[in-house]
Amino acid sequence: MVLFISWNNRIKETRFNQWVKLWYPLILILWFYPESGLLRHIIFPRDFDPELLIMETELFPQRYYFTVPLSLSVFTLEFFHAAYFSFYLILWVPAMVAYRKQRPLVSEYIFVMMVVMFVQFWLTIVFPASGPVPLRAQVIPEGIFFIPLMNLIYTVGETGGSAFPSTHAAAAVVATAYGCKMFPRASRPIILWLFLILISTVVCTFHYTIDTIAGAFSGTLCLLVSKKLYEKIS
Repeated sequence: MVLFISWNNRIKETRFNQWVKLWYPLILILWFYPESGLLRHIIFPRDFDPELLIMETELFPQRYYFTVPLSLSVFTLEFFHAAYFSFYLILWVPAMVAYRKQRPLVSEYIFVMMVVMFVQFWLTIVFPASGPVPLRAQVIPEGIFFIPLMNLIYTVGETGGSAFPSTHAAAAVVATAYGCKMFPRASRPIILWLFLILISTVVCTFHYTIDTIAGAFSGTLCLLVSKKLYEKIS
């Protein structure tokens, strides 16, 4: 894809070239995410879930990733799985809508997002953990639409071992920060959207609570650093 963009740009600069040049990094995330899971044992030969579970029980009164879904109806779980799925929308939709009128800000967003994602991928390689996903069969019902959809997505694209810190949480924080910049009047709904995504990571038994908190924290820290980096190089 990168070679195609370079080759095509030499012939003629088109709107399509410009669009692909801007957006292809986000598309590549679809490939890098499962790769980071496959590479998770190149440094340490095992996952660190036992250590995370000790921290989880020390910090929180109960295993929310296990107890909460058992207490919810299938319709409520469908709602939270829809919120979890909407992560893929928050990455794209605000930036796509703002693309025509706020291209410099969208370019900055994509740069920052890619820096944050690559940092998160390396963190998951350095500290591999599978999270509570294997427990989903015990606590999550078959569902109606969004539960089967997320099961399918994880079956096709998930390789395991990328739970800590939560990449979902980190990327959602970045997307929310820029979504609020792009659409200041919609800041409250966008922030609410973020909280639903963060809560859903635990309620849907994809992450331990500590995974999500660590992801939100590391995402915020990487956001601040990568923004400074973008300002220096732009």
